[in-house]
Amino acid sequence: MAIALAAYAGALAVLSRAPGFSLAEPLFLLAVLGIAFPALAWVLTRPPRGQTARPDPVPSRWRGVLVYLAVFAVLVLGWGFSAINDAFPAEPVQSVVQVLVKLATMVVLPLWLFVHWRRMSPGPFGRRRLWLVFIVMSLAYLALQAVFGRGLSTLSELDPALATLLWAVPACLLWQSIEAGLAEEVLFRRVLQEHLSIATGSHVAAIAWASLLFGLAHAPGLWLRAGHLMEGVAEATPLWAVAYSVVMIAPAGIAFGVLWARTRSLWLVVPLHGIVDLLPQLAPFIRAWSGA
Repeated sequence: MAIALAAYAGALAVLSRAPGFSLAEPLFLLAVLGIAFPALAWVLTRPPRGQTARPDPVPSRWRGVLVYLAVFAVLVLGWGFSAINDAFPAEPVQSVVQVLVKLATMVVLPLWLFVHWRRMSPGPFGRRRLWLVFIVMSLAYLALQAVFGRGLSTLSELDPALATLLWAVPACLLWQSIEAGLAEEVLFRRVLQEHLSIATGSHVAAIAWASLLFGLAHAPGLWLRAGHLMEGVAEATPLWAVAYSVVMIAPAGIAFGVLWARTRSLWLVVPLHGIVDLLPQLAPFIRAWSGA
């Protein structure tokens, strides 16, 4: 925890030297995504007395997972997607190819290399409790995105017809649940966090490290794929990309880390991740699949 907090403080110090930087947004994200939402997830998933979710009773292979994650972040998130965008510039072909690559490198390969499915221990909750957690957390994330996100304003600029929204909303939710939810939750929660929990013997430490690494994995894309331009930064350095990933992206993984540690349910975290990305990605999804 001390190392994770020191990494956050150091990254915040790096960003604070950027022209026009304000502490308001990162501190807001830390308060909401790093504290309030994890606290809500913790309250909603208080286990029945005497029942707790436990990691798989297998040796940890965390070193191999970290090596795989580093190679994946550079070769796939950094260089690979740039190559895909150049080779397939038209939508929706580009999105389809990206999803296939994500499923291969973030789901199939990690599960094959690092997961023992036959030994997976079940979580302590039944369907009704998981549905309650899903509904409450979904409403909280949707409210956050509606009030503070840019998704609705971008959607209003596109001004889609009602008939378009009727097919686009469920289709986008399904797409995001696969493209972001399944891919990221399998790699970062089912594989990475699970092995860190076994290695450290602490769910808290595993959540902190997994969230930090979740943020850091986005750094190559911010630097190599011009992701910095979407954040209003004209020129990005590797140090800026690392700092931005830690401060602005890593807090988003904490609540999902809590949910996984307490429920061990991909059926919960995968569609919830899709809900989180629904409003921000709805307008781009409509443009990609309708030619709007």
